[in-house]
Amino acid sequence: GMAVLQRAGSQHENSFNTAKGQEMKPKTLMILAGITFVVILGAVLLSQDTNEKPSQSGELVFPDLMAGINEIEEMTIESKDHTVTLVRQGERWSVKEKGGYAASFEKVKPVLIGMAELRIREPKTKNPDLYEKLGLQDHNAEGSPSTLITLKAKGSKAVASMLLGNQRPGRGNPTQSDLYIRKPDDPQTWLVSGKLPVEKVPGEWLEKELLNIAGKRIQRVSVTHPGGETLTIYKDTPDALDFKVRDLPKDQKVNSQFNVNNVANAVAQLTLEDVKKSDEPAFSPKAGLQAVLETFDGLRLTVETMNKDEVVYGRIAAAFDPTLVYKEPVKESSEKKADVPSGDDSGKDAKESDESDTKEDDDNTEKKDEPKESILKSEEDVQKEVADLNAKFKDWIFEFPKFKVENFSKKKDDLIAKE
Repeated sequence: GMAVLQRAGSQHENSFNTAKGQEMKPKTLMILAGITFVVILGAVLLSQDTNEKPSQSGELVFPDLMAGINEIEEMTIESKDHTVTLVRQGERWSVKEKGGYAASFEKVKPVLIGMAELRIREPKTKNPDLYEKLGLQDHNAEGSPSTLITLKAKGSKAVASMLLGNQRPGRGNPTQSDLYIRKPDDPQTWLVSGKLPVEKVPGEWLEKELLNIAGKRIQRVSVTHPGGETLTIYKDTPDALDFKVRDLPKDQKVNSQFNVNNVANAVAQLTLEDVKKSDEPAFSPKAGLQAVLETFDGLRLTVETMNKDEVVYGRIAAAFDPTLVYKEPVKESSEKKADVPSGDDSGKDAKESDESDTKEDDDNTEKKDEPKESILKSEEDVQKEVADLNAKFKDWIFEFPKFKVENFSKKKDDLIAKE
C-alpha cells in the first residue's frame, strides 16, 4: 500500500518511509493533500503581492469599495496629457481644473459604481514588456493610452487605485465591456468585465446644463443686437403653444414657426461648452448680443454674449420682477377645467407640481382658486430660483455652443417669409 503514498508525496517519501506510515495512510493522504493545497494557494497569493487581490473569476476587483462608496471625496483621472481632479463637498462634485465649477454627477456616479462593480475574468501577463499589448504601460509613458484612476476618502487616503488599459465590448453582454487593468505597484494584469465611462479631459466632466426653463413659463424673449436692433417674441398666455413676433407688419408672415419658437428654446435650454473664472477674459457685452427671457411667474434672465477668436463667451444674470406675474383672466369654472394642460405637454415640472397639488391638504379649498397653471412658480419659489441661479452664474464666464447662440441670435428679418 506504500506505493500510493509514495506517489502522492514523492518529495516527502523519506519522512514517511516507516512502518508507522502504513497505519496513518488515510489521514496522511489528507494531510498531504492539505499541504499541496496550501502550497498551491501560497503560490497564488505570492504571485499577487497583496492578499486582498482576488484571483477567482467573477470576484470583485475592489471587494470593499461598494460599502465605502459614500466616503469617497475625491477622484483623480490621470493620463499622458491631462489630469482631472473631481472633488466632493456634501452632495456636490466639482472639477478642480476648471476653477471648482460643478461637475456632472451623471458622469461621476457611473465611474464610482463601475469601479465598485468590476469583476475579474482572468489573470493576464505579469511581464512589463507585454503591458503595451494591453494598453497598460505607465500612464506617463510616451504614447500611452492608459488612465490611472484613484479614489480617495477623507484625508486624501487612497481607497482604490488602478490603471485602465484597452477595452472592448463585452463578449455575450453588450452592456458590459472587457477591460484590461492592473493595480499600481503590482505587476499582475487582469482581464475584467464591467463598465467604466471615463473621460480624460477636464471639460468633459462639467455640468453642461445652464438653464432649463419650462416652455409654458416663458412669456417673452427679446434679443438686442450690437447695432441696437431688437427682436421680441411673446405669448399672450402660458398655454399658448407658439410665440408671436412683436411688431410683425400686417402683410407679413413668419417663414417658420419652428424657428420663432426656437429663439425662446435656445435661451431657455442654454448649455455650456466650457467655463472660466469671470476675471479671466475682459468681457465687453457691447460687442455682442443681449437676450432677455421673461417668464409668466416673474423670472427675468439676461444673457450677454461676446465673440472672441471664433468662440462665443457669455454671462448670465437672474432677477425677480413682480410686474411680470401672469394674472389669470376670470372665466367660468367649467371652462377652467377644460383648459388644464394634459400631462404630456405640460413637461416634467408640471407633473411634479401636479402631484404635490393633489396631496390631501387642509388648505385644499384655497388650492382650487389658485391659477390652474401648476407649472408657474410661486413668488417665493421664483425668488429662491433667482438666488440659486445667481449663485451658480455670478463668478463665471461661459463658452456657449455656437449652434445654440445661432438659434437665438435672429433678427426680425431672419424670421419673415420672403415673397
